[in-house]
Amino acid sequence: MIVTKLEQWRSERTIRPAAPSTTKQQHVVEIECVHCHGHFFRWTATASAYGRCERCSTDH
Repeated sequence: MIVTKLEQWRSERTIRPAAPSTTKQQHVVEIECVHCHGHFFRWTATASAYGRCERCSTDH
């Protein structure tokens, strides 16, 4: 029986284990603006970069 390239590729694909997920699970946190004390939401991965909301950042 001749094995085609497609059959070979399918068999290799099913044998190979799935790659582990390296992405971090991201969650949303509520941040309080240090200027106007308004609350806004950001991803935890980028939350440390925000001290002010967009309105206060553009006004001042």
